[in-house]
Amino acid sequence: MKGVTMRKWGLVLVIGAVLSVAAPAISVADTLRIGAILSLTGNSAANGQAMRDGIMLAVDEINKRGGVSGNRIEIVVEDSKSDPKTAVDGFARMEKLPRPPLFYLSFLSSVGVALAPLADAGKVVLVGLVSSTVALTHGHEYVYRYWPLSQSDIPPILRILQDLKVKKLGILFSNEEYGIEEARLLKSGFEGAGGTVHVQSFELTDTVHTQQIEALKGQDAIFLATLGANLTNAVRELRAVNFSGPILMPSSGASPDLFVAPEMQGVYLSAPIIYNPAYLYARDAADKFTARYHQPFNHWAAAGYDFMKLITGLLEDRPLSRSGVKNALAAGFEYSGVFGAVRVKPGEHDITFPMYPAQILTSTIKFR
Repeated sequence: MKGVTMRKWGLVLVIGAVLSVAAPAISVADTLRIGAILSLTGNSAANGQAMRDGIMLAVDEINKRGGVSGNRIEIVVEDSKSDPKTAVDGFARMEKLPRPPLFYLSFLSSVGVALAPLADAGKVVLVGLVSSTVALTHGHEYVYRYWPLSQSDIPPILRILQDLKVKKLGILFSNEEYGIEEARLLKSGFEGAGGTVHVQSFELTDTVHTQQIEALKGQDAIFLATLGANLTNAVRELRAVNFSGPILMPSSGASPDLFVAPEMQGVYLSAPIIYNPAYLYARDAADKFTARYHQPFNHWAAAGYDFMKLITGLLEDRPLSRSGVKNALAAGFEYSGVFGAVRVKPGEHDITFPMYPAQILTSTIKFR
């Protein structure tokens, strides 16, 4: 067991993974069903598939050890196709099952925000994985997140900018919820430290950013507040115009499919500790994931894997009902997993962990 701690305000978990059934409590030796609404096709398909695989790796480990209080775990997956409306339809289908899920997992901020009112209405917990927008949990009784808020990226980036003695910062951001929030927070923090900021935005559908980069290339450094292929495209364009200053990214760039690219070498970023080979717990999970799926262990896979371990520890020997899940999360707890130490006070809905300053060198993430 790992990371079990008892405190008067809550309990803590251990290694495990759990899922459970519908609103009433289930009997021993029954099956615990959880609904997972993931992006298996669409713009975020690769990351959604990695999350599914991480979830399944954890579930298989737990089932081999006897499940949760003698109950095996069953995952019911709906493909959101990276589209909120499709996700809502999938949620409705699962709620109509003869035995609906004990609780739900979702991926993507936009999907989680669309599902949040439905979770509250159905009095069933929804946990957003890799969802950084504040709106996900704000004002929602039954909605939780397992992922840092956008603001977690800012301290590591500000530290890097300070170390590099940057005075003039350019921010290129995608005109959607994630990019807007990252840009706003960094602009506020950097200006508060005495620097100047120039910003340029683009649409997610844009594949060329020539005009925006031209407007920013006179800055000391450029921060890219966006996701996925847009990061690679923007870095490639900056290299093409021989931008000589530091290039920085948020934790969305901390993924093996991105940081192995030649143009990414030397880029600075914030990153979760799972990419630190000295952190043995994460390395063990990564080795098991790679051996099984022949794919690198990224933070999408890690989020699915780790939350299953976390929730299992919370639900062991507790009522396996929808209200039992809500009460377990609401009680507060501490947990040590692949992202490091997590502490959640009673009533908190954001289960977060720290990011660290890092740089991409020789196709790996080096922590500073």
